Amino acid sequence: MNNLRLLIMIFTLLMISGCTTVQGSQPSVEKLGMISVIGFDYIDDEKMKMTVIMPQPAPEAIEHTQIVTVETDMLHKGLVEIASNADKTVSLKQLRVVLFSKEFAEKEKMKKMVEYLYKDADVRANTFVAVVEESAEEILTTEYPDKQNTSIYINNVFHPRQYTFFSPFTTVHDFVFDETNPLIDSISPHVELKDGLIHIAGLAVFNDGKMVTIFSKQEGKLIQIMRDEEKLSVFALTLAEKEKVAMEFVKSKSKIKTNHNFESPKVKINLKFEGTLSEYEGDKDLANKDDIETLEKEINKKIEEETMKMIEKCRDLSIEPIGMFETLRMRYKGDWPEGLTEELLAKAEFEITVETKLMSVGALK
Repeated sequence: MNNLRLLIMIFTLLMISGCTTVQGSQPSVEKLGMISVIGFDYIDDEKMKMTVIMPQPAPEAIEHTQIVTVETDMLHKGLVEIASNADKTVSLKQLRVVLFSKEFAEKEKMKKMVEYLYKDADVRANTFVAVVEESAEEILTTEYPDKQNTSIYINNVFHPRQYTFFSPFTTVHDFVFDETNPLIDSISPHVELKDGLIHIAGLAVFNDGKMVTIFSKQEGKLIQIMRDEEKLSVFALTLAEKEKVAMEFVKSKSKIKTNHNFESPKVKINLKFEGTLSEYEGDKDLANKDDIETLEKEINKKIEEETMKMIEKCRDLSIEPIGMFETLRMRYKGDWPEGLTEELLAKAEFEITVETKLMSVGALK
């Protein structure tokens, strides 16, 4: 029995020793380059500029992040060059945000890169993508003095919060899904560097992988609402020259119907809003029920006008970022033909109705 116990102890010690040896052969965290943000800039039809941010976990590190820029013609070739320059084994397992310059997106390069990342097993499907007005490299290399860590700051910009809930945050999965959907064109946030900070300036809209236009922030909100985004942070409107309103904690509901007629399509869009009036500039008495009802009607009319203008802009550019013909697709037999969505958009008649309910007006004047 004593010999058996001795053998068990020896075997256990050997196992522990073996595990320690295997663990010790793995690279430490300090030797790994965990890329958290990638930026792509256009050089020419053959080459692109890749800039990456890698957090520095070592306590003795002077900088919180390491930034490396290379010129390359292929994504994974660029990663190899980055690993060589950083003297680390790089990984995309912690990738959170991918930025593309506006020129890169206009040259139809963004779709290809997003598809590569989507197919990479190390990249999470909820990694955010966005278009940058000028240079993606500039966004990544700019110092943000009041931000402790550039990587964390950029990641936080693209996470929905109370006052950015309206924003068209787009993931790798969202972008690829829309690009493969014949009924809808893909979108992504459009950001710019302003006053030393990153701002979401609007909405970039694509058609077959090519960025076609940039909608304003207000137009982007309307597209999000029509895509049935149910919650908004703040929705501000200018009703007249001296009358302005801002609603908070807004709940919205979108309902889109068609007449199922491919020759003369008619689209009915109903938008419902319910929220708190947080700010008001004007002459109405908000303690008066009739004035509140009048204000709600004015809000309805303004949103109807802005929605129609946005749809007409889509028609002129032959883009469909909303998905208004889904009910027609249900009636179509076989594969949806290429170009049919644009054809329906060009000849469709639109009827827009808006219903707004102001739940509380507080003590505003």
